[in-house]
Amino acid sequence: MPKPAYLLRQAAAADIPALQQLWRASFAEDREGPFVEWYFRKRFQPQNCWLLTTQQGEVAAMCHAPLVTIQQREAGKISVPYIQGVATTEAHRGRGLCHRLLAAAETELTGRGFPFCLLKPFDPAFYEPQGYRFCTYLRQYNIDLNQHFLERLPAYELNFRLEFYLNPATGAAASEVAAVYRQWCRQPGGPAAFGFRTATEASLLLQDHGQDGGQLLLARAADGQPLAYALYTATANGLFVRELAFEQPQFAEKLLRALAADYREDTPAAVIITPDNAACAQPLPQNLAGWQVLPFAMLKPLTKPAPECYNMMRGAHFYEYF
Repeated sequence: MPKPAYLLRQAAAADIPALQQLWRASFAEDREGPFVEWYFRKRFQPQNCWLLTTQQGEVAAMCHAPLVTIQQREAGKISVPYIQGVATTEAHRGRGLCHRLLAAAETELTGRGFPFCLLKPFDPAFYEPQGYRFCTYLRQYNIDLNQHFLERLPAYELNFRLEFYLNPATGAAASEVAAVYRQWCRQPGGPAAFGFRTATEASLLLQDHGQDGGQLLLARAADGQPLAYALYTATANGLFVRELAFEQPQFAEKLLRALAADYREDTPAAVIITPDNAACAQPLPQNLAGWQVLPFAMLKPLTKPAPECYNMMRGAHFYEYF
């Protein structure tokens, strides 16, 4: 039996229902809930999405590579593709379509002059033969709230107040989150490169965080100036803090003390994610036994030599939605 032929083309708005169906079928964590519709409404860039279709027009595989902006301390901003949603429909799996589509997307991106592309791998072994290598890492702190951050905040503290956002996407905190994030990343000893985050992009991050039932705790000075924030989710297994940012470490310590006071009796376990960077992790226990380094994102050089690309991203920090 001859192998079916596939056509390569860019995505169009009319493809969105089929792509949503493929995404849900391929990524179990997104099968339920509002994330997929939100993603294709807010983050989808059809001009940066490539498809393999059958002769009859059925979508067989997709590769989405939205452009993101990385801020470098010395070289300024660069725009790079962040590959996401590499998937094949069940009926067409086992034919190497993802490898073929990924190679086609890389060729197109190389022709556009991008220095490299990024991705967060579901399986590093799938991408390593394609030339991808890890370039950024995270620290994961596993903390028992009954042993850390025991001191309670006073009922009232001059020049420091906390605001809880149960649904951060509906609040007006995006500009404050973006401002604290910039100060956090630019502190002495902070990341050499980081995802550039405007108030609009911070709003998207808060929307994404809210899709998972995430909450926001924001600290302000008496004059309203934002000082620190924590993006966290309370689960049956404990507290998960996906981002903890601050202008000064003592403000983040106060945030963690407030969270510990609220949650230690019910869910004393806490997981806190930070960049693999000592400056960004100052408020957390620095005993090596209390944290581990985890690989996060991979990089493939396109138009620049590999050493130059890895030097650009050494010590970088970013998440999926900037």
